Amino acid sequence: MKTNIIVRQTTEADYPIVYNLIKTAFETAEHRDGTEQDFAVGLRNGGNYLPELDLVAELDGHLAGHIMFTKTYVAQPDGSKYDVLMVAPLSVLLEHRNKGVGSALMEEGFRIAEASGYEAAFLLGDPNYYQRFGYKPSHLYGIGHGVYPAEYLLAKEIISGALKNVTGTVNM
Repeated sequence: MKTNIIVRQTTEADYPIVYNLIKTAFETAEHRDGTEQDFAVGLRNGGNYLPELDLVAELDGHLAGHIMFTKTYVAQPDGSKYDVLMVAPLSVLLEHRNKGVGSALMEEGFRIAEASGYEAAFLLGDPNYYQRFGYKPSHLYGIGHGVYPAEYLLAKEIISGALKNVTGTVNM
């Protein structure tokens, strides 16, 4: 069965639906803290929000998933900052999982990010799931974070070789 997934920019009218979608999707997540939907609102209201990278996926005319990429940076040892993206959260409703919704959201996000000049993205997540999108443990690039466990801090070079000369601490 071929599904018709449409990925588009989130609109203000979508915000309440997306809030509930994130909350519902994370109710069945293995790793959650119950505030993911509020975290997304905080990101949307913050100074690093990128409306063009706040995306929803429609499946059969209903919202089935959501992803948000926001601006952040890697603080390098020389004091410089290397601009990157943070992916959080990626949410797909349970009944729409394993239908390509998450992949469609991630791929469209990468396409827009690359067209906007972003070269790399970071996230906290299950490496077994996110490796399918090219994410690797960030410590392989010499990038870490003082709080989050290294095995869950993942990096993706949107442009091949983007993190070759980047080391330091990612701001999450």
